[in-house]
Amino acid sequence: MKRLLAYLIVTAIATVTALPCSAQDSGNGKEGKVALEYGADFWYYFNNSEYGASNDALSGTIHAVVARPTVGFSITQSPAIKHKVMAGVDFSHDMGAGSAWKDYTKELVLYYEASVTSDKGTFTGLAGAFPRKALEGYYSEAFYTDEYCFQDRVLEGVLLKWRASDFYAELGCDWMGKLGHERRERFQIMTAGQWEPKSWLSLGWTGSFYHYACSELSPNVVDNHTLQPWIKADVAGGTAWQELSARAGAVLTYQRDRKQDDKTRFPAGCELMLKAKRWNVSLANTVYLGDDVIPLYNKVDLAGIPYGKNLYFGSEFYNKFYDMVEINWTPRIARFIELNIGAQLHFNKDGFLGWQQMLSLKVTL
Repeated sequence: MKRLLAYLIVTAIATVTALPCSAQDSGNGKEGKVALEYGADFWYYFNNSEYGASNDALSGTIHAVVARPTVGFSITQSPAIKHKVMAGVDFSHDMGAGSAWKDYTKELVLYYEASVTSDKGTFTGLAGAFPRKALEGYYSEAFYTDEYCFQDRVLEGVLLKWRASDFYAELGCDWMGKLGHERRERFQIMTAGQWEPKSWLSLGWTGSFYHYACSELSPNVVDNHTLQPWIKADVAGGTAWQELSARAGAVLTYQRDRKQDDKTRFPAGCELMLKAKRWNVSLANTVYLGDDVIPLYNKVDLAGIPYGKNLYFGSEFYNKFYDMVEINWTPRIARFIELNIGAQLHFNKDGFLGWQQMLSLKVTL
């Protein structure tokens, strides 16, 4: 892996120094301009879950550190069109698990990015293996938990984004598994967007099309698709508050185990989140009311492997009634530093389920 990283860096630098010799000059000194690009992300993450009041099997601690150096080059085709190629490695280390080189999980980052800007907006496209942080849309806990996003930091596929003055939309595909003896072929198409007709009003959507296909051991296909249209109002404008918002949306799903289930399931519900923020301290309350939107969670496939978190990436508690109270402090330190200290308390119709304590530090260069 050391040799691979060194090779990627040397190749990128060599390409940067070679390209200007053949780049075309339009006469304005801009077309064909090549520049060195680099990035460095550091992430310290602590998340301790205690669910002794409900299901201790869900309890656990994630305590890890991540470093993601990247290097590459950009080519300015014109003032409105830019291309970029980046390569790097995502390193992570689970605290307390050892310190030998083999104990560091490594994942390749390698992608192409293009952006086109016009008077109507900016279109951006990415292809390859790129950081999850490229997603900019809103995804509630019904889609992804914070823990899942930390553990799956690199998407492999494509992502298309469009941004205008009052509109944003993204559509991506993450190829998550190649067919193998035990490994399932699987992919997820995700989309999110929002329109802001007023400075205080947003209308948007979030969607996920997840195809959990076959392995050689388990030749059954499972569909898990979710759509969440939502509306948000934030009345903090003109006040001393940073946010005073309410977001309401439906959670609509389509689910089926094609081999083991005779029926197609359409569990659905509604989600409401109230949030207040001031002095960089936020208090939020998220309530879900409706059907069990994870009906296959405790079932197993034809090989006897539980579906669980292989099929669902969101919260395990979206069942009938669920209430989460969250408090976070995100002090302003520097433009390139994000610090978050927080806690989540979970409840259902029977009462207190458990809670989480979280600490996250991100440094982005």
